[in-house]
Amino acid sequence: MQLVLHNIGQVLTGVLDTPTFDTDTIVVDGGRIASLDAGAATTADTVVDCKGMTVAPGLVDTHVHPTLGDYAPKQQSAGYLERMMHGAVTRAVSAGEVHAPGRSGAESALGIALGAFHSFERHRPSGMKVHGGAMLLEKDTEPSHIDRAFASGMRIIGEIGVGSLKDPARAGELSLHARELGMTVHMHCGCTSDRGPGGDEHPYFSAEDVMEARPSIASHANTFASLSDADIDMLCEDGGPPYVEVVQAGGTRSMLRVVEGLAERGRLDRLLIGTDTPTGYGVTSLGVLKTIGDICSLGGVAPETAWAIASGHGAAAFGSDGNVIKQGAVADLVVMDASLGSVYDTALDAMAAGEFPGVAVVITDGVVRVRGSLCTLRARRVAGIEG
Repeated sequence: MQLVLHNIGQVLTGVLDTPTFDTDTIVVDGGRIASLDAGAATTADTVVDCKGMTVAPGLVDTHVHPTLGDYAPKQQSAGYLERMMHGAVTRAVSAGEVHAPGRSGAESALGIALGAFHSFERHRPSGMKVHGGAMLLEKDTEPSHIDRAFASGMRIIGEIGVGSLKDPARAGELSLHARELGMTVHMHCGCTSDRGPGGDEHPYFSAEDVMEARPSIASHANTFASLSDADIDMLCEDGGPPYVEVVQAGGTRSMLRVVEGLAERGRLDRLLIGTDTPTGYGVTSLGVLKTIGDICSLGGVAPETAWAIASGHGAAAFGSDGNVIKQGAVADLVVMDASLGSVYDTALDAMAAGEFPGVAVVITDGVVRVRGSLCTLRARRVAGIEG
């Protein structure tokens, strides 16, 4: 099945080194980008007239807490993942199935993670790809539990410090084991969100704790009760973890300190963007878009660079080659514009000023899933879709 997008104004690639590309046509065949040349369009089944709007890869939310299906017990919210699609997010990554009820030790933590992993392998809410199955570390977790998770196909360890294991030294042993297998390891920063008795044992995770635990990601470094400036600076140093993550459900000042600290060191390639949905501020359908606007308008990051950080770069941090625009890539795409009534001319101009762009079309696997976002303001132009 062939899908053709034409009359494109700007193309964002999702690649940090080359964040823009000059073409007015993208040809999709069999769910993948077949060509960036209008001459490759042959017998299109669907044609999207972008009318000069911007086309970009779908965004990646690197920090969600799913359970099973599109339901969030903590917020009593159904359909929140589907609504994130209306905010241009086409891929979401679990930082642990924290809110699944009944977790009481290593075996249950593994079982809950396995359930989410296998569920989201097959279930795609409105076409969104969800990386479920991020096993949380408990007091009785052993390397064998990690081995079993890896053997089943799971590649993520949920936030260290959210499970009952609060000892950074022991967590570091397990984290190192997981990372040597090729898994990505989250770690909670700042005040623990554990409302159980375990939260009293270690209520705050500092930069020194993170360094001792050796995760892949210092998760939400701008957490609700923020790390100190000195802690944030330590995480941003070259000896810090591979990735430092900011989320919308956190402090703006500390978020900007992370962004500026990495930018000063020329290491924006270590930055990740998530939301912490559906904890934190609750369900934040536009959370990634809002954070992009914040780091552009307040942190001085170019919008095409911010989009690359929040798309292809975020996917790569979890071992995926998706969320980029290049020949052969999976066609997870967003068509967007400045909002109707905006004083700005393009989606990039709007994001640079901290505005939400208007999401006109969202495509996953070469199929149109959203035709006019129900969450952003309306795009100034309306895409024409035939077929």
